[in-house]
Amino acid sequence: MPLHAYLMAAALCCAHALPAQAGAAVASQCPTVPDGPATDPETPAPATPYGEGLFFRVERPGVAPSHVFGTIHLDDPRLHRLPPQVNLALLQGSRLVLETLVDEAAQATFSRLMNLPAGQSLSDWMGGDVLARYHRLAAHYGVPAEQALGLKPWAATSLVGRPRAVSGRTMEDVLRETARQMGRPVFGLETIEELIAAQEEQPVEEQVTVLVDTICNHPRVMADTVTLMELYGRGDLAAIARQNESGHEGDPLFQRMNERMLYARSEQMVARMQEHLQAGGALVAVGALHLTGERGILRLLENQGYTITREF
Repeated sequence: MPLHAYLMAAALCCAHALPAQAGAAVASQCPTVPDGPATDPETPAPATPYGEGLFFRVERPGVAPSHVFGTIHLDDPRLHRLPPQVNLALLQGSRLVLETLVDEAAQATFSRLMNLPAGQSLSDWMGGDVLARYHRLAAHYGVPAEQALGLKPWAATSLVGRPRAVSGRTMEDVLRETARQMGRPVFGLETIEELIAAQEEQPVEEQVTVLVDTICNHPRVMADTVTLMELYGRGDLAAIARQNESGHEGDPLFQRMNERMLYARSEQMVARMQEHLQAGGALVAVGALHLTGERGILRLLENQGYTITREF
């Protein structure tokens, strides 16, 4: 079952040395598995809790309202112009709270932990046509072959699973810069080390499965990203969730990844944002996929007694 839609929910991530791979299977050819009947994100589906909108007011009696904003983790200049409601919330608010605070220290940690231990190479897991495709993709992304072979599987997926960088800035970077220009403190709901650890909880064999699938289905991955941007521009969270799950219904590997990287992290984010919501005037910005559904952040906050109002 193709796994590349998982990239719609992916984060940065990883850490720790990988186990030795003596005797591990090497993927040499892309499997010729026809796509099953995928779910069209445009197809009407049962109502999804908080399936529309990107910006929500969160309030409880006795505390100044806060806001939750759904972001998208892509480098695209169209995302650099923040909606006026978001700018106003920052201007009138008390703080910015990001999903993960990716500052210079976090970037250094990511760079330090993204490489395989000495003596290991992605060629331990990939060969033949798959490895040749990976080399071509790495060159497309401007990464030398030797450096690309030294990446951990999750880091290689992060490299080739997104469009090539254009500006080097994401929406989160713009939010952080804007908040600091306004003199607002910036917090994170998780550390880069925690995000990395969550990714590396996935067995190495599964990381490689996702990487190989991404390599072999790269054109579709890029097409899915175009669709994702269109759905995000419409604030159609329900369709984004359907796209993320399309073709993976009943797939245990995908379900494990969703449980670890989406639902478990959403629950942790809700617990950690409490101090900021209680302070009032917080702008909380997290990946849009975390907002929607019965196990999404907005429903979890509603279950805790907060009133949630969509503003756009």
